Amino acid sequence: MRRRKIDRDELAGVLEDHRKWLKSSGELGAKADLSGRDLARQNLQQANLERANLEGANLYRTNLRTANFKAANLYGAGMEEADIQWAIFMGADLEDACLKGASLHFANFSKSDLSRARMENVFLHNAYFLEATLESADLRGANFRFTEMNFANLHSANLSGAVIAATKMIGADLSEADLSNTEITMSNFNNATLRNTRLNHAYLLKTSFDMADLRGTDFNDSEVESVDFNNARLSTESRKVQAV
Repeated sequence: MRRRKIDRDELAGVLEDHRKWLKSSGELGAKADLSGRDLARQNLQQANLERANLEGANLYRTNLRTANFKAANLYGAGMEEADIQWAIFMGADLEDACLKGASLHFANFSKSDLSRARMENVFLHNAYFLEATLESADLRGANFRFTEMNFANLHSANLSGAVIAATKMIGADLSEADLSNTEITMSNFNNATLRNTRLNHAYLLKTSFDMADLRGTDFNDSEVESVDFNNARLSTESRKVQAV
């Protein structure tokens, strides 16, 4: 689909009308509708697009630093290699969005919907996905550092080859997810669900799975060192954990 470009003056007008719409609770201005528009490489730093419609918008390499997208519609938006540092997406709809190679330092996606989002090779440093939905999301090769994903839904997500360091996934649902060939260090999966999850060929170091549900989890050919499996639920279907 060919997207119509938007120039700086038109974009500034849309943002100003949206600011008035938000401030007046809809009495003045107009809600921003940027659906299907080409915003590639635009500067949206600090823009307030709360509850705006950006469905299918092209945000390739767009500067979204510190922007506000709370409860916004970004369904199917293309955000490849965008600068999303410190941006807020709480409660936003990002289903089927593409964030390949994006920088998500300190971004907040709590309670957002990223179902089937394409997030290969994203860098997640101090990012927040509390209670977010990432069901069937593609996170192959992603780099998680100091990220919080407590109670997130990652059912059937693909995290193959990801690096997960000092990350919290307390109470998260990772059932039937692919964590093969991952490197997981100093992370917390307490009370998480990893039913029938692939953890084969992984390296796990100083990580806690206390009270986690690991029934049916595949640990074949994984290296495990100083990992806490206290009170974890394992079954005969789970592959044997080989401690190093």
